[in-house]
Amino acid sequence: MQFDRKKIKVALFYSSMTKYGTQFLSLVSTMIIARILTPAEIGTFAIASALVMVMSEFRLLGAGNYLVREKELTEDKIRAATGLTMLVSWTLGALIWLLAPSFSGFYNLEQLTVIFRILSISFFFAPFISIPSALLSRKMNFKALFYLKFGTTLTRIVVTVVLVVLGFSYYGLAWGATLAVFVEFLFVLGFGAAYVRFFPGVRGLGKIAAFGIYNSASNLLRRGVVTVPDMIIGKMGTPLDVGLFSRGLGFIQFVSQTLIMGVKPVALPYLANLKNSGGEVAGAYVKASVLIGAIMWPVLAVASVVSLPVIRLFFGDQWDQSAPYASILAGWAMLRVVNAFSSDLFITNGREKVLLFRESCVFVFHAFGIFIAFPLGLLSVAYAFLLAGFADLVLTLFLLSRFTEIGVGRMLWAWRGNFIITLICGVQAFLIYQERIFGTGPTESFIIVCVSLPISWLALLFILKHPLSLELGSVARSLIRKFTIKANTK
Repeated sequence: MQFDRKKIKVALFYSSMTKYGTQFLSLVSTMIIARILTPAEIGTFAIASALVMVMSEFRLLGAGNYLVREKELTEDKIRAATGLTMLVSWTLGALIWLLAPSFSGFYNLEQLTVIFRILSISFFFAPFISIPSALLSRKMNFKALFYLKFGTTLTRIVVTVVLVVLGFSYYGLAWGATLAVFVEFLFVLGFGAAYVRFFPGVRGLGKIAAFGIYNSASNLLRRGVVTVPDMIIGKMGTPLDVGLFSRGLGFIQFVSQTLIMGVKPVALPYLANLKNSGGEVAGAYVKASVLIGAIMWPVLAVASVVSLPVIRLFFGDQWDQSAPYASILAGWAMLRVVNAFSSDLFITNGREKVLLFRESCVFVFHAFGIFIAFPLGLLSVAYAFLLAGFADLVLTLFLLSRFTEIGVGRMLWAWRGNFIITLICGVQAFLIYQERIFGTGPTESFIIVCVSLPISWLALLFILKHPLSLELGSVARSLIRKFTIKANTK
């Protein structure tokens, strides 16, 4: 099964529409909620959601990625994947419900019991959502996934905002997330009913579980990097500390994920198809890395400089203390961008054990850094993240050079244009906003940064003949041809 360029472009379009549309809606709801709830209230929910999110990585046990990657897919494999997710997800859901009081006692926060139990409900719907979604992804049917995810996100936002406005506080956040999962299940029945399997199978279950253990453990550790601060800080500090640090980290995650989320869902199906058809996977990986880096690095560098006005604009001045953490964490996110698609590459090449080793080391880097740095303050925790991000970069480059055809020198040379563009854009933003070279105030300087930086970035792409400039030029020429043809036919 091969996908032509047109099919890939359609998949990218709908994937981007899904991610950016839902991200925009989520941003609007976050802006509203951040002005209603206090940092301590949001921190309380963050502790519960972090623990549930960690457990949710195991509820699918990699069955979705297995179905996407598998070269020959049979009905037995689909039913076995369904059976595995039922077994694991339902067990975890029951455990969360039963252990909710113990979790609450550990953090000395009584209200966590109810939040945990509300969030546990979603685990019982997961098997009937994840498997159809994976099959739709395998077929590159991102149009159906667009309707599925957009409708689900809209439901979650409406329910959450209404309940928060009515005074349900963090319980409103929990019910919004849970009811959205139920609505997602209904959407799956509408758009992917042919892929739903209510009756599980066991033939081949062990093979999927063997793949899933490595895959899910890797996903758990990868997700744990951004959730472990909530859990550790929640125990060593207060919900207020959790809220402030998670807002700074969440802001940077929002910026970076907004830029990459349209491409990320297509990466694994595309690389897997390229591998199965005998294509040059290493070259595709390097090119994808360079293209996404040309967008994300300059944006994150500028976000580091203007974190305070952006956080104040989006979330209100009660979150001003989060801005210094966000500025430092932007550097951490830049380091992680370099190998944003490495997990997909390792899975494509059948290197799940290598991926698990990498994620285990990276998780330890971050968790250990938080433990050591927290007594010195949240700013020290942010610097610990930065150091852990550098260790992550070095380790991943080494593993790529050891287990793939991608050498360190090849990656550094390919990224040379990104270094130059980021440096110039970052310095320009710093001089305009921090040094006020135009003699303007903070607001005016921020506006000048927003207006001038895209122009500088675009000019640098074409001056340096960056690969992204070729892609943009191709898109521009294609649009011009279409408009010309339409004009001539009128």
